[in-house]
Amino acid sequence: MKYVVTVRGILKDTDEQQARMAHDATVEKVTAIGRPLGHIGHQTQLNTKNRREFLAIDTWENLEGLQKFLSDPANPGPIIQLFEGEPDIAIWATTDWLGF
Repeated sequence: MKYVVTVRGILKDTDEQQARMAHDATVEKVTAIGRPLGHIGHQTQLNTKNRREFLAIDTWENLEGLQKFLSDPANPGPIIQLFEGEPDIAIWATTDWLGF
């Protein structure tokens, strides 16, 4: 089973290029920590009607590594700082239900 983490919120920076640079720098740092723990994917989306509305979908191979990553304040802290207010973060378990 794999685990998916969704992070949704309004980006703090109003300039899209600045927001992207801050995101990319943050992801480079936390990816180096997360990969050995089972972080295998990171995808980003922007709302077509409000490009400050951000959604990230991260895939993890195991719940233990994800929990270890999230339990260290040094990891999610920089991610949360990208947002205006607290982003909505949810953890999902994959299923074998029919999909495409």
